[in-house]
Amino acid sequence: MIINRYIARTIHLGTFTALLALAGLGLFFLFVGELDDLGKGGYHLPEIIKYVALSLPGKVVEFMPLAVLLGSILGLGALASNSEIIAMQASGVSLSKLLSPGLLAAAILAVLNFLLADMVVPDSESYARAVKNLTRDKTTALIGKQGLWIKDESRVLHIGQLLPNGSARDIEIFQLDQQGNIDSIKRAGSAIPLEQGWELQRVEESRFGDDEVQTASFDRLLYDGGLSPPLLKVLMIEPRQMSSFDLYAYLSFLDENKLDARVERLIFWQKLFAPLTIVVMCLLAFPFVLGTQRQGNTGQRLLIGILLGLSFVVVDRLLTQLGTQFEVNAFTVALLPNLVFLSIAIAMLFKKQTHRFSH
Repeated sequence: MIINRYIARTIHLGTFTALLALAGLGLFFLFVGELDDLGKGGYHLPEIIKYVALSLPGKVVEFMPLAVLLGSILGLGALASNSEIIAMQASGVSLSKLLSPGLLAAAILAVLNFLLADMVVPDSESYARAVKNLTRDKTTALIGKQGLWIKDESRVLHIGQLLPNGSARDIEIFQLDQQGNIDSIKRAGSAIPLEQGWELQRVEESRFGDDEVQTASFDRLLYDGGLSPPLLKVLMIEPRQMSSFDLYAYLSFLDENKLDARVERLIFWQKLFAPLTIVVMCLLAFPFVLGTQRQGNTGQRLLIGILLGLSFVVVDRLLTQLGTQFEVNAFTVALLPNLVFLSIAIAMLFKKQTHRFSH
């Protein structure tokens, strides 16, 4: 249907415009903030530009809900100012027929944003962090698609994934002799941080002799190397930057080792409900563009959209803090802000329709 495509295209164009402005502004302030570290170690202007560029996918994911809200308000508001929405309603297009293409357009953006957050952001943020911290601090670590490499005295460590609390998965430890040849290799499925070093779990060790290779297995083994805690801290991946699959695996790891996983579980559900947030933001825009609109309403609509977006952030963070403090179910805490604003949107739409029929 032509009207459906027209409304969807209007929302997509408005969202893209708002996202371009918001992400551009976010990257600009990020660039200005990074200039404070200019010249530290090997952190020069090309590295700053690379760091900012790698941060773009994360900024897109961060600003997408607000961009959908502002883009929908501005795009649909332009239709309302030109009396196009009134003409659609006068020709028999019901509220549900106006809402359906808008929500479908938002759902498409929500899926794309989820895929971007799950498949692109984890790698882009890891590389961005490595570009900044490794060049600035001139460390001996190297990060790549296949994991993290660290030189620790006479040992070289390959870490498949360094987790938020200092734990790690898929570790290989290469012990070198005085000539730089490999003397032994330890492979561990996971590791838990101790006050000094790691406790390796599910360890397979191979020792290389002159004529043979000796192998041994251990349930647990202590690694007492001298890795720098500040180095590990800057290289750790944040839970919000992990893919949903990796975050779920990390939750299982925490549960298996009886570690506190309240914050990570909440972040996991927030990631899963992020697409719903985008749809709710789009729905919130409709009550402000239905009915008679004046030509000079653009600034007012923009202000309303910004205030609504900020309100959602405040409510979301408030409920998150309260939920974490009082140990409320993470699923409920993550879903509640969406339900609150969904209820507000439905109530406003109902009031708008009631007001329309009363006239």
